[in-house]
Amino acid sequence: MSVIPAAFLFRYSFPVLRADRLPRSKPPLLRLPDECEIPWPSRLDNARQYARLFLGWNPAGLAVTVDVQGKSSLPDSNPEAIASSDSVQVWIDTRDTQDQHRGSRFCHHFVAFPTGGGETGTDPSIRQLPLARAREDAPQCDPDNLLVEADARQNGYSLRLWLPAEVLHGYDPAQHPRLGFMLFVHDSELGPQPLTVGLEFPFDSDPSLWTSLQLTE
Repeated sequence: MSVIPAAFLFRYSFPVLRADRLPRSKPPLLRLPDECEIPWPSRLDNARQYARLFLGWNPAGLAVTVDVQGKSSLPDSNPEAIASSDSVQVWIDTRDTQDQHRGSRFCHHFVAFPTGGGETGTDPSIRQLPLARAREDAPQCDPDNLLVEADARQNGYSLRLWLPAEVLHGYDPAQHPRLGFMLFVHDSELGPQPLTVGLEFPFDSDPSLWTSLQLTE
């Protein structure tokens, strides 16, 4: 007999605090305060919890921080091998369309890596990916508009992303203060940590499985 995960039984809406001074002019560019932390509904199903999530917004864009703890070695990432790399994947729907099972031009998919970029392979990196099975594709962004920074350490890493308004088609907090949102952390040592349901659900292509973010003042 199959058991429905507890995280699947509810719809989640999280308030996201406004953070006007992001990105900053000096490093760290994207650090968010503790009051911006977001809970993980996957905890309801006793999923392994090794990462913390922080979100902040302002009219210029959305900030995402994932802090991973509990590793025994430095992060290991290869941007050409997402499935086996330490990585963070983010899905955003700027219209929070909860009743559609396929993505629209307002649905975006990004993947970020704490290492594996740059000439030495030690820099963080981020890029946009097509959304699987989407009815329409979101416009492809200019990669130079995406901002990522990371602090790697022996027992984990902090990965901080800035998704500016120009890479999020339809981003308009004044008129549309709710966003659809999903996040999935993969760690080559610690395993997966989804925000809500796990890989048995097609959250990579189905916006109806995503949570909602309420952009608050």
